[in-house]
Amino acid sequence: MNYFDLLVQQTETHPDKLFFVMDDHAFTYEKFLKLTASVFRSAKETDVQPGDDVLLFANNAVLQLAGFLALQHLGARPILVHKDMGPREVADVQAVNDLQGFAEVQASTVRFTPTHLPQQAHAEPDILGVLSSGSTGTPKVLYRTYDSWAGFFPTQNEIFAVADDTVMFLHGSLSFTGNMNSLLSVLYAGGTIVTSDHLRCKIWAQLMIEYHVNCIYMIPTKLVLLAEAMNGRQAFPEVCTMFTGSQLLTPPMIEDLMNILPNAQIILYYGASELNYITYAIVDSPYRPPENLGRPFPGIEISIQDGLIYVDTKYHVSGAQVPFSVRDTGSINEKGELIFGGRKGAFVNRGGVKLNLLKMETELQSLAGVREAVALRTKDELRGEGVVAFVVKEEAATEEDVRRTIRHALAAAEMPDKLIFVAEIPLNDCGKPDQDALQKLLA
Repeated sequence: MNYFDLLVQQTETHPDKLFFVMDDHAFTYEKFLKLTASVFRSAKETDVQPGDDVLLFANNAVLQLAGFLALQHLGARPILVHKDMGPREVADVQAVNDLQGFAEVQASTVRFTPTHLPQQAHAEPDILGVLSSGSTGTPKVLYRTYDSWAGFFPTQNEIFAVADDTVMFLHGSLSFTGNMNSLLSVLYAGGTIVTSDHLRCKIWAQLMIEYHVNCIYMIPTKLVLLAEAMNGRQAFPEVCTMFTGSQLLTPPMIEDLMNILPNAQIILYYGASELNYITYAIVDSPYRPPENLGRPFPGIEISIQDGLIYVDTKYHVSGAQVPFSVRDTGSINEKGELIFGGRKGAFVNRGGVKLNLLKMETELQSLAGVREAVALRTKDELRGEGVVAFVVKEEAATEEDVRRTIRHALAAAEMPDKLIFVAEIPLNDCGKPDQDALQKLLA
């Protein structure tokens, strides 16, 4: 079983139902199956072989999904490439992970460049690969079976209220596993996906209203953009569920979301590319502790060993040994809720004082006059490591106002070494702060 097979099943059940909308392009299940079949025929004429592990590039979500499904139908394992990945990094990923080539989808045509590396044996019936996120070196390919995601869809869909009448809005590249997983969960339920190829919130809002979106999945950085564009208006009364993860929600973020989504249940989840979803929390107040990530999903067990979070689940990437840790720190309170402490590598040792970058970002973003903030590790010749904070201020605030607020709110030992005010935080293809772009700004 693979996700092309799932698309065929859903098409047989309701061929004329709307499946995928991207701006002015609307596809029923049957129409999308025809597009995928066309891409499949083109891929079949190339040198892609069943059993190949193939990097896949397409410049929009429609072609990403069509190529992803078509290569599975061919028996290859697609690995979607981030749009911001350059040719040199692509070559490195192929060499380090022993991949058989690079496929690019344009319209319904596939161009394939083989690497002539031999196929590698897979111990599991893997059908796709994902690139590891947050990697400091060359990204590693993590492989998945069909059941490692689809087997958990009944559980996550119940928590996130995803069903056959769901119309979900999401945004960004499908190379981000959060987007692909959410999309496939809607396909599994027989619902509808709405997205946009533009980073313009007014276009998002128009699409959400036109197609009666009732569920939203986006990471917090994009939710902030949407809330700002709506200017506090109760813009989306039809949305009944909004779920988000990858970053913490600060009180101002929650307040803004409650304003624009007056009838929505807001859910914050904690997960990892290697493990799917781990815990979730219903967000019912702006004043809840942002580091509280809630209780485990049904069937998931968490424990703390030497300060690190370990997860026991059967839904994980192939080869992962459980209990598994993604090197995040935390604790479990008396209610069984996970209290997040940050990534183990997200601590800076500044002259013997340990600073938690995640805690610093959360504190900065909760301050009056601060719209967004990112804390970045830097090298310090005297103290070994330092911290620079990039801040986007509220329009009505002055830089001096914000500096004064930060000085009063943070202890002297917690103060960043440098504050840099920027018009916006640059985002990478996954919608997260672009660390490389921030380093260039710093330079």
